[in-house]
Amino acid sequence: MSDRTQHPYRDFTLITNPISGKGKAVAIAEKAFQRLTAEGHTGRLELTTQPGDANRIAREAIENGSHWIIACGGDGTIHEIVNAMAGKSGVVLGVLPCGKGNDFAGALQIPTKPVEAIEVLLNGVTRQVDLGKIGERYFDTIVTCGYDAEVSRRVAEEGAPFSGTAAYVYTAITTLFHYRSPAARLEGDFGSYEGEILLTATGITSSYGGGMKIVPAAIIDDGLFDVCIIEPVPRRTVLRLLFTLFWGGHVGHSAVRMHRTKSLTIETDPPILLYADGERICYTPATVEIVERGLTVIAAPK
Repeated sequence: MSDRTQHPYRDFTLITNPISGKGKAVAIAEKAFQRLTAEGHTGRLELTTQPGDANRIAREAIENGSHWIIACGGDGTIHEIVNAMAGKSGVVLGVLPCGKGNDFAGALQIPTKPVEAIEVLLNGVTRQVDLGKIGERYFDTIVTCGYDAEVSRRVAEEGAPFSGTAAYVYTAITTLFHYRSPAARLEGDFGSYEGEILLTATGITSSYGGGMKIVPAAIIDDGLFDVCIIEPVPRRTVLRLLFTLFWGGHVGHSAVRMHRTKSLTIETDPPILLYADGERICYTPATVEIVERGLTVIAAPK
């Protein structure tokens, strides 16, 4: 891990999803832009208008010599930018969290309060963290398969009458009434698992859905995934497990298996969707691989 008392980056590209934070993202980005330039930094502020824009803007910025990309939005905006940055040396990511979950920012101890998050941009330390890779796609939090992937799909595509973590909890409850567990074969450094699964979560960070600690022991730069496999259980048990996720209390349940691995191969019958960082990735079969310290970020000082 590489930490410095002050990062050396001066020129920035600030990419903002204007619908993040219930429309507050633009005001947050403008405040950050003013503060950064007042402190002698130079850069530009770019607004996204459609899916894929954050990725495109970041790629163009890097091609034009920008070494400091700042994401103002949620985990989806960060996901797009990370996929533009992966494999590029000498480029650092800054984060202004204002999305539904902000789990990546939480893993870096970046505050959700805008003024405090801007201070991290100015005075934070550089840190190298792991990425996950599925095919040609990268992710920076957790890839989900099964029940939690279906919850992510419904939150993204159907919405919910609540925002933030409440949206995930509400959708998780309503999803129970139509979800069917697939048969699966999972293989990693721990060996293999065969049987039906309620879900499989493979994480770099410990939480998703705004603080639900599905893999509570995950460390963002240890070169390993933490994997949670939950076997099918009655609906009432799912509800109990769901609420224990906020402190990682599900880990000791008899239907829960926890493992660590550098890669995970997932096969299911029928094929099902994988979601990572809350974004649709692909259908099974798939192989998830760790990219050790594949991203440089500006994090809160320890």
